Amino acid sequence: MTREELLARLQSIEWNDIEFKEASWKVPANALSTVSAFANTEGGHLVFGIKETNGTFSISGVIEADKVQNDFLGQIRDSNKISVFLPIEGQLHTLDEGTVIVFYVPEAKRNEKPVFLDRTPHKAYIRRGGRDDTCTGDELINFIRDASDTRYDSEPLSDFSVERCFDEATVRWYRQRHAERNPGRYEQLTDTEFLQQMACVVEKQRQLTPTRAGILVFGTDSAVRQILTRPVVDFQVYREPKAAYSAEVRWFDRMTPVPEENLLKTWQAMVSFYTRHSEHPFSIDPGSLRRSDDPPDYVSFREAAINLLIHQDFGEQTRWPTILFFRDQSEFFNPGDAFATREQLLDPGEKPVRNPSIVAAFRRIGLSDQAGSGVGAIFASWRRLGNLPPIIKNDKAEKSFRLTLPKERLLTEAQLLAQASLGVSLSEHEAAVFAYLIRQGQIDLADIKALTGLSGAAALELAQRLTVQVIIEPVSENAHQFLLATHLRPRFTQGVTVEAPADQTVTQSTPGSVETEQVTEQVAPAGTEHVQTLVQLTDVQWQIVSYADAPRSMTELMERAGYSQRPHFKAHHIQPLIDGGVLRMTAPDKPRAPNQRYVLTEVGIKLKAMHGQAVATTDQESEQ
Repeated sequence: MTREELLARLQSIEWNDIEFKEASWKVPANALSTVSAFANTEGGHLVFGIKETNGTFSISGVIEADKVQNDFLGQIRDSNKISVFLPIEGQLHTLDEGTVIVFYVPEAKRNEKPVFLDRTPHKAYIRRGGRDDTCTGDELINFIRDASDTRYDSEPLSDFSVERCFDEATVRWYRQRHAERNPGRYEQLTDTEFLQQMACVVEKQRQLTPTRAGILVFGTDSAVRQILTRPVVDFQVYREPKAAYSAEVRWFDRMTPVPEENLLKTWQAMVSFYTRHSEHPFSIDPGSLRRSDDPPDYVSFREAAINLLIHQDFGEQTRWPTILFFRDQSEFFNPGDAFATREQLLDPGEKPVRNPSIVAAFRRIGLSDQAGSGVGAIFASWRRLGNLPPIIKNDKAEKSFRLTLPKERLLTEAQLLAQASLGVSLSEHEAAVFAYLIRQGQIDLADIKALTGLSGAAALELAQRLTVQVIIEPVSENAHQFLLATHLRPRFTQGVTVEAPADQTVTQSTPGSVETEQVTEQVAPAGTEHVQTLVQLTDVQWQIVSYADAPRSMTELMERAGYSQRPHFKAHHIQPLIDGGVLRMTAPDKPRAPNQRYVLTEVGIKLKAMHGQAVATTDQESEQ
């Protein structure tokens, strides 16, 4: 943590990733509790030399910095005091007010959790907000189950009979699909022999025994009910947006949660329920000339729903997965956190999973993308739809995973206009990053990967290009977090009300949430010139944009818009489009040339296409 980052954090609050302690003369008694909490969740900074007074933090300084640091490092290396060795080092910052010591506590490895104190597992802590909470009994069990080398789903269940615990219809359905993908393989085997090949039946003490995965994937209702007392999933559809959701709001439709159905039967029911409530646009594939009426978000739904089924914590009996479809977003909630980080989930390749046997069973018949690419497929599909990227919340403290698919366009007409006003040409990926940044205010490498599908190295290279163009700037030296460049923030992040023509009242807001009806003037920082920025076009300007896909003369554009006064038309309609980067002159060096023509820029072409799609969608909805 740099000096600047430390000073910035002092102006905020203690949260899940930072803890301040006074520690003027000695190591605080509760310092190791915070170490345990950080190690059991997602890591964090422990800062000595900070005093809290009435909810505000100030630098008090560590008086004997070397002694306090050495004493603390000695404690975390003492196996009698803490259960695992954590690679923690101190970083001293000498400030005017005193010396501050910053320790970064990393998250422990999965097989090292729970990290506990004084050789007592019940002295394990997790981080919730700004608190270090003692782990409950259930939380300890979850940690221990996740840490085991033997995965929970591969455990043999000797109390069940192989002859009676499997659902014949499910096995038959699965084998048909397996044969389609693997012709001639295992087709001569009996069902029991086939399930043994799938590692869903194992030999234990010379007796064939089903595994937990075998029963969860293929089991009869009665067998599943004995090992899972809660529903596999609760799928609800609401007519309202998420903001209107509350305990009093009743779902419009619900797939009745059934606790005893196996995963494959549940999946089939989920697809049927989803299909009933999804859009089915009619289209013809230009290559094959075949009709395609799959819902546009089917790939994202499929991967998200299957991830929810196969990666949930089946040892958790008090919480169950839920899928909530709102008008403006879809949410997938799972008990059990992902073992990989958000950035790792976006990368291809194998990752540690909670239920490897169940995952393998689904992949063998193509019900999940290739190893490690499921989350990437969700993001890629959502990106192709032009939506804001999915949101992942992997909560290590609550041991839960939530995926949100926002049904909101990433690139809006207002953001295209904002991009045009930059005066530089942005690639598709650069435009996506810029559109996201002026919405969110900050972006990191994982966000860039989510927006573009690029690798980590390519995402960093893109960020560096935007930095060179002075469009973004790093939060701090060597940081992989970025802000909109300082000189652009007043134009795109601060709303101002300005004086407009008498018949037009204009209120400027951020390009992500336009509230304007016309062109408005943004106020640049003191000492810089004013910048004209288009945020929404008038009806007249839309007529110009719709007609200027080929070079047009001023006379042609005036006739199209029904205007006869050339100076007024040019000043109020043409010039703002040129200044805003939507329209360009074919002879810019000779503005009064008799053969002067006006034509759309690249951004203008995109803007026209986007507006046409929006109008078509509105017309279609009104007809329905």
